[in-house]
Amino acid sequence: MRVLATCVIAVSFFAATSAMAAGDKDSAASSGAAAMPAASAAANSPATPEAGAAPASPAEARMEDELQQLRDLLMAQQKQSQQQTDELKAELKEQQQKVQQLEEQINGGQADARAIAAAIPAAALAGPSASVGIAAPAAVVPQPQNGSADTDAWKKIYDGGFYVASEDNKFSLHINGLFQPRFTEFDPNSSATALGAPSANTSDFDLYLGRLALSGSVFDPSVKYFVQFQGTTSSNTIGMAFIDWFAQKQFSKAFSIQMGRSWTPYSLENFDSPGQYLFADFSSAEYAFALSRAVGFEALGQIGKFGYAMMIANSVPGLDAAGQENFNNKLAYIGHVQYDVLAPYGYQESDPNPAGAPTELTLWTSAAYNPVATPSAFENQSAGDRTVGVNQTVAFRKKFFTLQNTGFYRDTERTGLPSFNSYGFAEQAGYYIIPGRFEIIGRVSGVNWGALDFASTAPGSETNTWYSGPNFAFHRVDEHSVGFNYYLYGHNAKLQTAYSYMTGNTFDAKGFAANRVWIQAQIMF
Repeated sequence: MRVLATCVIAVSFFAATSAMAAGDKDSAASSGAAAMPAASAAANSPATPEAGAAPASPAEARMEDELQQLRDLLMAQQKQSQQQTDELKAELKEQQQKVQQLEEQINGGQADARAIAAAIPAAALAGPSASVGIAAPAAVVPQPQNGSADTDAWKKIYDGGFYVASEDNKFSLHINGLFQPRFTEFDPNSSATALGAPSANTSDFDLYLGRLALSGSVFDPSVKYFVQFQGTTSSNTIGMAFIDWFAQKQFSKAFSIQMGRSWTPYSLENFDSPGQYLFADFSSAEYAFALSRAVGFEALGQIGKFGYAMMIANSVPGLDAAGQENFNNKLAYIGHVQYDVLAPYGYQESDPNPAGAPTELTLWTSAAYNPVATPSAFENQSAGDRTVGVNQTVAFRKKFFTLQNTGFYRDTERTGLPSFNSYGFAEQAGYYIIPGRFEIIGRVSGVNWGALDFASTAPGSETNTWYSGPNFAFHRVDEHSVGFNYYLYGHNAKLQTAYSYMTGNTFDAKGFAANRVWIQAQIMF
């Protein structure tokens, strides 16, 4: 603005000078012959620097000086403006360099969302005493609105979990929680009670899962840790258990290593966050074939659309089995690969985004060798067995529709007894009738044991639900489930309901069936 004003003043003075010069010429013309002698005399006078011109009047000289001063001022203002522009360019370049350095630090010290989910996620997981797979919550917890001060203050303490961190992100702590109170109504029919199921229906309230997870970095953003505690009243118990602790070093997005106790990369549903399941709990097949968590060493990474993980661990117990340490030199080996054909499906079984999801398609496959150290009724295996398993999942999502299909195969080698093969499957789908709010869901799942390896719970023992199958020895079980989910704040606050009809038969061809209802509320942060 100062430069513009200066220019205007200069133009005004120039116009005034021109007008005054024109006025002098008119005066000279009107003086007529009286002016001629003077002109002749001037012609005969000695030459001067302004030959033939009349000397400038004092007023003209003064205005010329002022005009020159204005020109000088204009030049000075232009020079000052150029200097300020150069300073701003230098400051902008410095800020860009700082941003680039920060991006390099983040990229070097933190994985992308998929690598974080595959390594040190930030929410709590599922399984009565085992199954876990954590991922950062996808839905957003309600935050202060209409007030930048409140919003900024909120972001300083919550970002996918409560957190504190040093300015350089070398030290950080994230706190996440998952709380799932559940009501179960279970009603076996008379054919099941004759085989050992409860003789009457049961109604039961549980705090099925209460989990608290601590994660972050120490000394460097690429050196990470994860710790998780769990409380549950399921299986008629109460108390807190220390279920996860591992450390990880990330060299790049393509390669990280970790050691400790964690969920395994065997099956996708087990690897997902239980707070983001389509149903309140695993399918029957997942309970029967999952290798949930183990103590060991893992290498993992993400290279473009290709992801992988390799794990060497102690014997992996079933979801209903105890045992963590090895008492021999037999180790378990798990290998996993996945490929994102389209956009990545991610580690949530349902996406409550009101705008819908992009078209996503991921292929997942894993293989494992597991020397069984402790018997499991859920997984129909005995101590001393050696199992080789494979599973594959096709996970697809588009807009408000989700489809996830998984198949399981396992070969069981027994000491002194014939080996046998077992199979399982789980197919589930969901669709949002009201985007981001109300979702209908359906699932079919089945387990087919090739032989009886573990007689399960002794006939007559009581149970108030079935997980992989009934509490008595069986050959085959099928699950047919329907339900709906209501989302208050995405996965962070929701209600899940499902009705299941379960049917099957024993190895001597005796049929059985049962009805089950789940109603579960959830808070996750």
